[in-house]
Amino acid sequence: MSITPTIGDGFYVTHSRRGIRMSRRCLSQAQAEECLRNMIEDEVVDLPRVRYYFNRDKTMILKKPNLTDPRWKCPMEQY
Repeated sequence: MSITPTIGDGFYVTHSRRGIRMSRRCLSQAQAEECLRNMIEDEVVDLPRVRYYFNRDKTMILKKPNLTDPRWKCPMEQY
């Protein structure tokens, strides 16, 4: 588990729990510390693309869908 400063006044938070590596980029030190606390203690960890449910005997991973408009995925290919 770590909080690493990044270029551009951001912080990268990583933590491993039950063999699952969770990571997230935060904008402030306080937000990064709160995110790390959530990854360590909470039963439900909500990240931008994935939500983890940690029960006593099993772990459920819910991947969120990407709702980005296909027109904006690669702006260099537009004519």
